[in-house]
Formats: sequence, C-alpha cells, structure tokens
Amino acid sequence: MIFPKLTFDTVVQKDDMIRLDASLTFSPENDHINDVEIQPEEGGDYISVFVNKQPSKWFIDWAYETSGFKNVSVRVTCSHEIKTKTYAAGINVLDEDEDALLSTDNDLIPYEPDILNYLPKGKNSYIYAHRKSQERILAYLDEQRIWKSDNSRYTKQDLVDLGADIQDQFKQWSTFQTLLIIFESIQVSGGDIFQEKKQEYENLIRQARNRSSLRLDQDQDGVIDDVPYNIRSTRLIRR
Repeated sequence: MIFPKLTFDTVVQKDDMIRLDASLTFSPENDHINDVEIQPEEGGDYISVFVNKQPSKWFIDWAYETSGFKNVSVRVTCSHEIKTKTYAAGINVLDEDEDALLSTDNDLIPYEPDILNYLPKGKNSYIYAHRKSQERILAYLDEQRIWKSDNSRYTKQDLVDLGADIQDQFKQWSTFQTLLIIFESIQVSGGDIFQEKKQEYENLIRQARNRSSLRLDQDQDGVIDDVPYNIRSTRLIRR
C-alpha cells in the first residue's frame, strides 16, 4: 500500500518558480518504492524525481508559461503496485494583470539590497509575499470598514486602478508589508537583527497606512476624491 502526496502553492504567477514536492509520499507497509514521478500539467510528461532512500529530494522546481487552472499529478511505483494521485485544478496560474499586486521585488531592494539572498528554497521571487501583503491590505480596509460607496469591499483590481499618486502610496504600504512578511518568516532569536527589522517595518507600515493622504474613490466616478480620505477620522459606514 502506498500513499502518494504532492504539496505546492495553490496560486502562482505565470513564469514564476513553484516547487512541486512529493517528499511526504510514503508506504506504511514498507513496500519498496521504485519510482516517484510528477506530471506538472495534464497532457505533459511525467518526470521522475526519485532518489533512492532520499525522499527530501523528491521534488521538481517548475514554472508555467500559460495562465489558468492546472491539473497536477504524482505517480508512485512500488514493488506491488502503481498508484497515481491527481489534484484537479490544484494550481491557479495567474498572469501579472490578474494578480494585480501592489509592489514588486524591485521595490524591496532600495530598503534591503541583499533581500534576494533570503529567498526560500523553491522560490526565485517574493511574489508570494507581495500577494500575502495584498491580502492583508484588503483585509485591513475591510476590518476598518473602509468600503466603496455601495458598501461593498474593495478588491485587488480596485487598488491597482487608482490614480498614479495613490498607487504610489499603496505601493509603499505593500512594500513595507512584504518586507515584514519576509522577516517574519525567518526564524531567529528575539535579540537578532531580523527582529529589529520586523519592528522597523511594523512602524513603517503603520505610518504608510495611516497617512491622511491615503485617498479612495468613494463615489466611484473613476476619479480619486479631492478631499483626502483620512482613515483615522473618517466617519465609517456601518452595515
């Protein structure tokens, strides 16, 4: 009996590296595993990642050239059986416009020139962290009841469609938020320099998101409101 298992990010941007990891595949009855193969996309080839007695190496780093949902499979061959597990629509590949991120790695480098040295294994960018920042920003706006005039939540597309000056403010917020996420993920002691960096970016995030010049298009006329939208003093619309 064998139990194929594949772990991966469920959302990735086109042409960005993703690790497809079969290292948690196992056989409780100690059936000898002879091969582990991964099919990154339906209709493509199965690629062997098997290294005998070294399951930590049963992975492949991949990138998708087209957007859309991808079916990804892992096939395991043992002495008595072959078993395949398919993750239908397991990976959602977005193009850059669909992802609608507020910042990029190039925005991080002026603050942390060596930041790319800390990329996790299986990553060639921090796009995943920029996406998490986007989620946190949208969640913050919703938690603070900063909504559009119809009481609906702001979406990621709403934020990238703002005027250039407002986009720059959100870019700064997203940049600091992304740096915080990166340093949060680095496991270090409380007195380490990375802890100091976390605190620094937490302070910068508070400053960026609370700027009185952070304006939103409340009346949805396609034009940023002339009066600055002050998160701290604006009367909130309650549902």
